[in-house]
Amino acid sequence: MIIKKTIKSVQKYLNNKKPKLINKIAFIPTMGALHEGHLSLIKLAKERQYFIIVSIYVNPSQFDPNEDFSNYPRTLRTDLAKLKKLSVDLIFTPKIDDISKYTFKKMKYSTFGIENKLCGRFRPHHFPGVAEIVLKFLSILKPEVIYLGQKDYQQFFYLKRIIEQTNLPMKVKMGKTIRENSGLALSSRNKYLSKDDHEISVHLYKTLKETRLLIKNGLNLSSLLKKQKKKLLKIGFTKIDYLEVKRNDLKTSTKPHKKSRIFIAAHINDVRLIDNILI
Repeated sequence: MIIKKTIKSVQKYLNNKKPKLINKIAFIPTMGALHEGHLSLIKLAKERQYFIIVSIYVNPSQFDPNEDFSNYPRTLRTDLAKLKKLSVDLIFTPKIDDISKYTFKKMKYSTFGIENKLCGRFRPHHFPGVAEIVLKFLSILKPEVIYLGQKDYQQFFYLKRIIEQTNLPMKVKMGKTIRENSGLALSSRNKYLSKDDHEISVHLYKTLKETRLLIKNGLNLSSLLKKQKKKLLKIGFTKIDYLEVKRNDLKTSTKPHKKSRIFIAAHINDVRLIDNILI
Protein backbone atom coordinates (compact mmCIF):
# COMPACT_ATOMS: atom_id res chain seq x y z
CA MET A 1 0.00 0.00 0.00
CA ILE A 2 1.47 3.32 -1.12
CA ILE A 3 0.55 6.59 0.63
CA LYS A 4 1.04 9.95 -1.07
CA LYS A 5 0.44 13.23 0.72
CA THR A 6 1.03 15.84 -1.99
CA ILE A 7 -0.24 16.47 -5.50
CA LYS A 8 3.29 16.56 -6.88
CA SER A 9 4.25 13.22 -5.34
CA VAL A 10 1.08 11.39 -6.38
CA GLN A 11 1.32 12.68 -9.95
CA LYS A 12 4.97 11.66 -10.18
CA TYR A 13 4.12 8.19 -8.87
CA LEU A 14 1.22 7.72 -11.30
CA ASN A 15 3.18 9.02 -14.29
CA ASN A 16 5.73 6.29 -13.63
CA LYS A 17 3.16 3.62 -12.72
CA LYS A 18 0.51 4.03 -15.44
CA PRO A 19 2.60 2.80 -18.40
CA LYS A 20 3.18 -0.46 -16.51
CA LEU A 21 -0.45 -1.00 -15.47
CA ILE A 22 -2.50 -3.71 -17.17
CA ASN A 23 -5.71 -2.88 -15.30
CA LYS A 24 -7.78 0.29 -15.19
CA ILE A 25 -7.56 2.77 -12.32
CA ALA A 26 -10.59 2.98 -10.01
CA PHE A 27 -11.00 5.96 -7.68
CA ILE A 28 -13.03 6.06 -4.46
CA PRO A 29 -13.19 9.58 -2.95
CA THR A 30 -13.80 9.71 0.82
CA MET A 31 -13.61 12.11 3.73
CA GLY A 32 -12.25 9.36 5.96
CA ALA A 33 -13.94 7.94 9.08
CA LEU A 34 -14.29 4.86 6.91
CA HIS A 35 -17.08 2.35 7.47
CA GLU A 36 -18.35 -0.71 5.65
CA GLY A 37 -20.13 1.49 3.10
CA HIS A 38 -16.79 2.85 1.88
CA LEU A 39 -15.16 -0.55 2.09
CA SER A 40 -17.93 -2.12 -0.01
CA LEU A 41 -17.00 0.22 -2.89
CA ILE A 42 -13.39 -0.89 -2.63
CA LYS A 43 -14.50 -4.52 -2.70
CA LEU A 44 -16.52 -3.85 -5.87
CA ALA A 45 -13.44 -2.39 -7.52
CA LYS A 46 -11.31 -5.31 -6.35
CA GLU A 47 -13.74 -7.74 -8.00
CA ARG A 48 -12.88 -6.08 -11.32
CA GLN A 49 -9.17 -6.24 -10.47
CA TYR A 50 -8.75 -2.50 -10.86
CA PHE A 51 -5.78 -0.55 -9.55
CA ILE A 52 -7.48 1.19 -6.62
CA ILE A 53 -6.90 4.74 -5.40
CA VAL A 54 -8.68 5.98 -2.26
CA SER A 55 -8.54 9.63 -1.24
CA ILE A 56 -9.00 10.77 2.35
CA TYR A 57 -9.72 14.48 2.46
CA VAL A 58 -12.20 16.41 4.58
CA ASN A 59 -13.27 19.01 2.04
CA PRO A 60 -14.04 22.40 3.64
CA SER A 61 -15.74 23.83 0.55
CA GLN A 62 -18.72 21.45 0.81
CA PHE A 63 -19.58 22.46 4.38
CA ASP A 64 -21.91 25.36 5.11
CA PRO A 65 -20.80 27.93 7.74
CA ASN A 66 -22.99 26.44 10.47
CA GLU A 67 -21.97 22.83 9.79
CA ASP A 68 -19.56 20.44 11.45
CA PHE A 69 -16.31 20.80 9.46
CA SER A 70 -14.08 21.29 12.51
CA ASN A 71 -15.74 18.43 14.39
CA TYR A 72 -16.05 16.02 11.47
CA PRO A 73 -14.54 12.69 12.58
CA ARG A 74 -10.91 12.27 11.55
CA THR A 75 -9.60 8.75 12.11
CA LEU A 76 -6.66 8.49 9.73
CA ARG A 77 -4.72 5.79 11.59
CA THR A 78 -7.75 3.50 11.79
CA ASP A 79 -8.68 4.29 8.18
CA LEU A 80 -5.23 3.34 6.92
CA ALA A 81 -5.35 0.04 8.81
CA LYS A 82 -8.67 -0.82 7.14
CA LEU A 83 -7.34 0.08 3.70
CA LYS A 84 -4.16 -1.92 4.25
CA LYS A 85 -6.25 -4.96 5.18
CA LEU A 86 -8.04 -4.65 1.82
CA SER A 87 -4.74 -4.24 -0.03
CA VAL A 88 -5.67 -0.88 -1.54
CA ASP A 89 -2.97 0.13 -4.03
CA LEU A 90 -2.67 3.87 -3.41
CA ILE A 91 -3.91 6.25 -0.72
CA PHE A 92 -4.00 10.00 -1.37
CA THR A 93 -4.16 12.20 1.74
CA PRO A 94 -3.51 15.79 0.60
CA LYS A 95 -3.46 18.89 2.80
CA ILE A 96 -5.96 21.73 2.39
CA ASP A 97 -3.31 24.23 1.28
CA ASP A 98 -2.06 21.92 -1.46
CA ILE A 99 -5.55 21.30 -2.82
CA SER A 100 -6.71 24.94 -2.57
CA LYS A 101 -3.71 26.13 -4.62
CA TYR A 102 -4.19 23.52 -7.34
CA THR A 103 -5.63 24.92 -10.56
CA PHE A 104 -6.89 23.12 -13.64
CA LYS A 105 -8.80 23.93 -16.78
CA LYS A 106 -12.28 25.10 -15.82
CA MET A 107 -15.14 23.08 -17.25
CA LYS A 108 -18.61 24.26 -18.19
CA TYR A 109 -21.55 22.16 -17.09
CA SER A 110 -25.21 22.53 -16.14
CA THR A 111 -26.25 21.98 -12.52
CA PHE A 112 -29.77 21.00 -13.73
CA GLY A 113 -31.14 23.02 -10.81
CA ILE A 114 -29.78 20.75 -8.09
CA GLU A 115 -29.27 23.82 -5.90
CA ASN A 116 -33.08 24.05 -5.70
CA LYS A 117 -33.76 20.35 -5.07
CA LEU A 118 -33.67 18.23 -1.91
CA CYS A 119 -30.31 18.73 -0.11
CA GLY A 120 -29.42 21.60 -2.43
CA ARG A 121 -32.14 23.78 -0.86
CA PHE A 122 -30.79 23.27 2.64
CA ARG A 123 -27.01 23.01 2.01
CA PRO A 124 -26.18 25.64 -0.65
CA HIS A 125 -22.41 25.07 -0.41
CA HIS A 126 -22.54 21.29 -0.61
CA PHE A 127 -22.94 20.40 -4.28
CA PRO A 128 -20.69 23.17 -5.66
CA GLY A 129 -18.05 22.10 -3.13
CA VAL A 130 -18.39 18.42 -4.06
CA ALA A 131 -18.13 19.19 -7.78
CA GLU A 132 -15.05 21.37 -7.24
CA ILE A 133 -13.10 18.81 -5.21
CA VAL A 134 -14.04 15.76 -7.27
CA LEU A 135 -13.11 17.51 -10.54
CA LYS A 136 -9.78 18.46 -8.97
CA PHE A 137 -9.13 14.88 -7.91
CA LEU A 138 -10.10 13.56 -11.34
CA SER A 139 -7.71 16.05 -12.95
CA ILE A 140 -4.89 15.02 -10.62
CA LEU A 141 -5.41 11.24 -10.63
CA LYS A 142 -7.00 10.63 -14.06
CA PRO A 143 -8.84 7.39 -13.19
CA GLU A 144 -10.93 5.41 -15.67
CA VAL A 145 -13.64 4.56 -13.12
CA ILE A 146 -15.04 6.35 -10.07
CA TYR A 147 -17.15 4.56 -7.43
CA LEU A 148 -19.81 6.35 -5.36
CA GLY A 149 -22.41 5.14 -2.86
CA GLN A 150 -26.18 4.95 -3.34
CA LYS A 151 -26.90 6.54 0.06
CA ASP A 152 -25.66 9.78 -1.48
CA TYR A 153 -27.71 9.23 -4.63
CA GLN A 154 -28.10 12.98 -5.30
CA GLN A 155 -24.33 13.36 -5.25
CA PHE A 156 -23.90 10.29 -7.48
CA PHE A 157 -26.35 11.58 -10.08
CA TYR A 158 -24.93 15.12 -9.97
CA LEU A 159 -21.35 13.96 -10.53
CA LYS A 160 -22.41 11.47 -13.20
CA ARG A 161 -24.14 14.25 -15.13
CA ILE A 162 -21.12 16.56 -14.79
CA ILE A 163 -18.74 13.87 -16.03
CA GLU A 164 -21.03 13.13 -18.99
CA GLN A 165 -21.37 16.83 -19.87
CA THR A 166 -17.64 17.49 -19.71
CA ASN A 167 -16.79 14.36 -21.73
CA LEU A 168 -14.33 13.14 -19.14
CA PRO A 169 -13.13 9.66 -20.20
CA MET A 170 -14.36 7.68 -17.23
CA LYS A 171 -17.30 5.64 -15.97
CA VAL A 172 -19.27 6.38 -12.82
CA LYS A 173 -20.30 3.29 -10.84
CA MET A 174 -22.75 3.15 -7.94
CA GLY A 175 -22.48 0.78 -4.98
CA LYS A 176 -25.54 -0.17 -2.95
CA THR A 177 -26.36 1.41 0.41
CA ILE A 178 -24.86 -0.57 3.28
CA ARG A 179 -27.01 -0.72 6.41
CA GLU A 180 -26.82 -1.76 10.02
CA ASN A 181 -28.98 -4.72 11.04
CA SER A 182 -31.48 -2.09 12.23
CA GLY A 183 -31.73 -0.72 8.68
CA LEU A 184 -29.98 2.58 9.43
CA ALA A 185 -27.73 3.52 6.50
CA LEU A 186 -24.07 3.60 7.49
CA SER A 187 -22.64 7.10 7.70
CA SER A 188 -19.58 8.68 9.30
CA ARG A 189 -21.96 11.03 11.10
CA ASN A 190 -23.69 8.12 12.87
CA LYS A 191 -20.83 8.41 15.40
CA TYR A 192 -22.53 11.55 16.69
CA LEU A 193 -25.68 9.67 17.73
CA SER A 194 -26.24 8.94 21.40
CA LYS A 195 -27.80 5.62 22.40
CA ASP A 196 -31.24 7.24 22.66
CA ASP A 197 -30.77 9.09 19.36
CA HIS A 198 -29.80 5.84 17.66
CA GLU A 199 -33.05 4.20 18.80
CA ILE A 200 -34.91 7.06 17.11
CA SER A 201 -32.77 6.97 13.96
CA VAL A 202 -33.74 3.42 13.00
CA HIS A 203 -37.25 4.67 12.23
CA LEU A 204 -35.90 6.55 9.20
CA TYR A 205 -35.52 3.43 7.06
CA LYS A 206 -38.66 1.84 8.52
CA THR A 207 -40.63 4.92 7.45
CA LEU A 208 -39.15 4.84 3.95
CA LYS A 209 -40.18 1.20 3.52
CA GLU A 210 -43.64 1.86 4.91
CA THR A 211 -44.05 4.89 2.63
CA ARG A 212 -43.02 2.82 -0.40
CA LEU A 213 -45.61 0.18 0.41
CA LEU A 214 -48.38 2.76 0.89
CA ILE A 215 -47.48 4.48 -2.40
CA LYS A 216 -47.71 1.15 -4.19
CA ASN A 217 -51.10 0.63 -2.57
CA GLY A 218 -52.30 3.84 -4.20
CA LEU A 219 -52.51 6.30 -1.31
CA ASN A 220 -52.52 10.00 -2.18
CA LEU A 221 -48.89 11.05 -2.30
CA SER A 222 -49.15 14.58 -0.89
CA SER A 223 -51.24 13.66 2.14
CA LEU A 224 -49.18 10.51 2.76
CA LEU A 225 -45.88 12.42 2.88
CA LYS A 226 -47.34 15.01 5.28
CA LYS A 227 -48.61 12.23 7.54
CA GLN A 228 -45.25 10.44 7.53
CA LYS A 229 -43.36 13.63 8.41
CA LYS A 230 -45.65 14.24 11.38
CA LYS A 231 -45.13 10.64 12.46
CA LEU A 232 -41.34 11.02 12.42
CA LEU A 233 -41.50 14.22 14.48
CA LYS A 234 -43.72 12.46 17.01
CA ILE A 235 -41.20 9.58 17.25
CA GLY A 236 -38.43 12.01 18.20
CA PHE A 237 -36.87 13.52 15.07
CA THR A 238 -36.44 17.22 15.74
CA LYS A 239 -36.68 18.49 12.14
CA ILE A 240 -37.51 17.10 8.70
CA ASP A 241 -35.78 18.97 5.88
CA TYR A 242 -37.66 16.99 3.26
CA LEU A 243 -39.52 13.78 2.54
CA GLU A 244 -40.12 13.75 -1.20
CA VAL A 245 -40.51 11.48 -4.20
CA LYS A 246 -38.38 12.22 -7.25
CA ARG A 247 -37.63 10.34 -10.44
CA ASN A 248 -34.19 8.78 -10.78
CA ASP A 249 -33.17 11.88 -12.77
CA LEU A 250 -34.27 14.00 -9.75
CA LYS A 251 -37.18 15.52 -11.65
CA THR A 252 -40.67 15.66 -10.17
CA SER A 253 -42.35 12.29 -10.43
CA THR A 254 -45.85 12.21 -11.91
CA LYS A 255 -46.01 8.42 -11.56
CA PRO A 256 -44.14 7.70 -8.31
CA HIS A 257 -43.93 3.95 -8.89
CA LYS A 258 -42.12 4.39 -12.22
CA LYS A 259 -38.33 4.65 -11.77
CA SER A 260 -38.68 6.90 -8.73
CA ARG A 261 -37.10 7.19 -5.30
CA ILE A 262 -38.21 8.37 -1.90
CA PHE A 263 -35.69 10.84 -0.47
CA ILE A 264 -35.43 11.98 3.13
CA ALA A 265 -33.26 14.25 5.26
CA ALA A 266 -34.09 14.45 8.95
CA HIS A 267 -32.43 15.82 12.07
CA ILE A 268 -32.06 14.33 15.52
CA ASN A 269 -30.86 17.35 17.46
CA ASP A 270 -27.53 18.30 15.77
CA VAL A 271 -27.23 15.16 13.63
CA ARG A 272 -28.56 15.29 10.07
CA LEU A 273 -29.33 11.92 8.46
CA ILE A 274 -30.15 11.25 4.82
CA ASP A 275 -31.44 8.18 3.02
CA ASN A 276 -33.31 7.12 -0.11
CA ILE A 277 -34.89 3.98 -1.51
CA LEU A 278 -36.09 2.97 -4.94
CA ILE A 279 -39.85 2.53 -5.30
